[in-house]
Parts: sequence; structure tokens; C-alpha cells
Amino acid sequence: MNPQLPPLNPLRVFESAARHQSFSAAAQELHITQGAVSHQIKALEEWLGFDLFERAGRRLRLTRGGASYAAALSGAFAQISRATREVVSTGAKQVLTVRGHTTLFVRWLIPLLPAFQAAHPDINVRLTSSVEGVDFKRENADMGIIYGDGPWDGLRDDLLFSDALTPVMAPELAARLPSPCTTEAVLALPLLHSNRRPQHWPDWIRLAGATRGLALGDMYYEDLSIIYQCATEGLGVALGQLRYLEKDLAQGRLVAPHPLVLRRPRGYHLVCPEGRSDEPKIACFREWLVRQAAG
Repeated sequence: MNPQLPPLNPLRVFESAARHQSFSAAAQELHITQGAVSHQIKALEEWLGFDLFERAGRRLRLTRGGASYAAALSGAFAQISRATREVVSTGAKQVLTVRGHTTLFVRWLIPLLPAFQAAHPDINVRLTSSVEGVDFKRENADMGIIYGDGPWDGLRDDLLFSDALTPVMAPELAARLPSPCTTEAVLALPLLHSNRRPQHWPDWIRLAGATRGLALGDMYYEDLSIIYQCATEGLGVALGQLRYLEKDLAQGRLVAPHPLVLRRPRGYHLVCPEGRSDEPKIACFREWLVRQAAG
């Protein structure tokens, strides 16, 4: 037994008592007697060497050390509960957790996943969203999809696709433009800006050989999905990532009337820790997704 690990049954009893602030409520939850709760708490206090509770009249109150310990245990028991639910729900399946941007998941990755799950029923892909990339030291993730130039120290990375950005808008808004579409006409419309990708529009405008300052009708958003929805509703012009918008463009919900596409090496990379890159479930998903991206 790990000498730094307290006996587990008293921990479970303490977590319940701390959560309820009551020995009797903990006894009811755990189906034991109140005396048994008191005995387990006393045993844990003796093991730790400090009191976990103090009496305030007829009320039970956590000590400072007890409150700190209870908060840590609450998170640990919640994690155990999640892990148990995951194991029960997936059975013999392996779980592969992929962290990335919600917009990338919804508009690009999720439509591809049924084919992977059909080909690899033993691997259950779980997606968790993040706007700040992935920290493998702190987060429970096997792989991540991050935006940037790469490479990154300590990570195996595979480029999935690079930037291909062009103005997109609702057909009703595009109907106001001349044919052929001019840069000046596009820039006269309200532009939808991403606060997380502030250089996208300036880079496209520079490539077009034009200049444009801030305009009264321009709008700024944190979430790229909101930007695309605003463009679909005719509220302005988005600088669209073509890989995200293939279905919208094919079905006519959005149009791309200007021929200029901003292409550059920067893009979306599938990453994992170098030391884990050969794990079977990671290697399987990486090889499959890289093929899908290339196709």
C-alpha cells in the first residue's frame, strides 16, 4: 500500500460528511450508522494528524484544513465517478479524447467520424472543446487539433489543412454586388471580424492590394460559429475557411463571389505528445484522419 495514501473508506465517509456538513446525512447516504461515520472520521483525523471538523454549538463545521482537504477530495471523487461511467458505458472499447475548437469539430471533424467509428468500433472518440489549444500535462486528452504554424516542442504534429480564406456572404447580400465582383464592393459591406483571428481580414485586404479602415457597420465576435451564422443571415461578410464551408457553399446558404483566396502554410495540426505517438489508438486515428484531410 502507498504509505502516502490514507485508508479509502474513511476518505469516502469524510467526503460525504463534508459535503452534507452532517454526520447523520452522511450515514443515510452511505447506509451506515452515525456512530460508524464518527468512527471513520476519527480514524482519518488520527492518520492525518489534525482535526477535520469542529463543533459550533449544535452545528458541525469544517476546520480550515478540513475544508481544503474536502475540496480536493470532491474533485478526485468526481473524476473517479466520471471514469467509472465512461468504463461502464464503453465496456471493452478504448476511449480516445481529442481536444480542439468547437467550430472545427462541428463543421469539419464530426461529419467524418461516423466512417471512423464504423471502421474502428473498438475505439470510442470523445471530443472536448477548447479555445486555448491543449495542455497535455494538465488536461486529460490523448490528442489535440490546434491552429498555428508549428512545430511545437515535445509534440508530434501532422498538418491537416492550411488556411484557405475568402469572403463569404448570404446570397441576398451578394446580389447587391457588381458582376464581376470587385474588391471595393466587398469592402463597402459590413465585415464580420474574429477577435481571436484579428489579422485575417487585414491580411486578405493587403493581398488584394487594397486598404480599409474600421467601418461603422463592422462587427466583432469571439466565436467563429457565430460569425458564420451572422454571414448566413445576411448581417455582413465573413472571411471563411473553405474547409469549414464546403456544404454551405454547395447548398447555396453562402456564396463566395470574390475570386481571391488567401492561402498560407498556417493551419490546423493534429498533435499528441511525442512519447505517445505510437500508441495503437493514437496512431490509428492519426493515420485515418490525415488520409481524410488529404482526400
